[in-house]
Amino acid sequence: MDVLRTTFSGDDRQLDWVHLTAPGPEEVADVLVQDGIVLPPTMPGSGRAEFDRYPEFVYLRFFKLHAETLDHHTTEASAVHFVVTKNQIVSWSMCADVAADFRLTRKKLTMHPDLIRSANHLAYYVVDDLLEQAFPFFDRFNDKVSEVEHLTLHSDNDRKIKEEIFRLKRIIMHVRRILGSERDVAYQLSRYWSGEPHMETVYSFELYDHVIRLSETADTYREMMDTVLDVYLSSVSNRLNEIVKTLTIVTALFMPASVIAAIYGMNFDHMPGADNPWGFHVVILSVLLISALLLWIFKRRKWI
Repeated sequence: MDVLRTTFSGDDRQLDWVHLTAPGPEEVADVLVQDGIVLPPTMPGSGRAEFDRYPEFVYLRFFKLHAETLDHHTTEASAVHFVVTKNQIVSWSMCADVAADFRLTRKKLTMHPDLIRSANHLAYYVVDDLLEQAFPFFDRFNDKVSEVEHLTLHSDNDRKIKEEIFRLKRIIMHVRRILGSERDVAYQLSRYWSGEPHMETVYSFELYDHVIRLSETADTYREMMDTVLDVYLSSVSNRLNEIVKTLTIVTALFMPASVIAAIYGMNFDHMPGADNPWGFHVVILSVLLISALLLWIFKRRKWI
């Protein structure tokens, strides 16, 4: 377990931010018990964002979206837990990338300590920076959608295209569910912060606006994936139509030969031209001329 600890100066007290990377339940409990905080045993582990208010602390669960998920079959999001008290924030996550992102947040807040006037201010900036990590995810998702669109129109590897489309649809649906729960939590949090000292309206609802914008972006990409799937199905249908058309033309070109062969295959004693030494050549030439005539008609009508 890695521990990052930073101290900020509030209006009238010191504010601590402790972040734990890949801790066990006992290690989280040991850190929280120093402030007399005991988490309910059923709190961690859900796949949705969460906001729980208690007399001495507030528990939050948000998620970090991983852009690299779109290139590898890994987890789309990692849960990040927060416990906010009057003088401290304790956060923890199983993902090491979260700690790297929070180092940048710490650097920004350390350079501008006047931004932090309470633990709620600190929680706002930390959660806001965490949510902003979703924008690189959507930028990469947009690139993947463009790649799939190109493959749909120019590649014949139907299996690969189909798997990629449904993989991206599964990812965006999962992300949409996460952002939907984060939208509800951000709304509850904005109402809670609006009644807290030093928390102006801009802090209370700006986080909610960010989540709304991310949720709308996820809805847009979900609709785009539906469109890409429709384009893929249309392209498959068009290719099938082209194959059927080609086979139909080939059948039509060989139909005169089949008809003539069927006629001269009948068991009659007297067939016209049967005794003629040039009969076979005449039949073959007739077949070729009729097939060439049909081919010319098909091209003139632009069927091929």
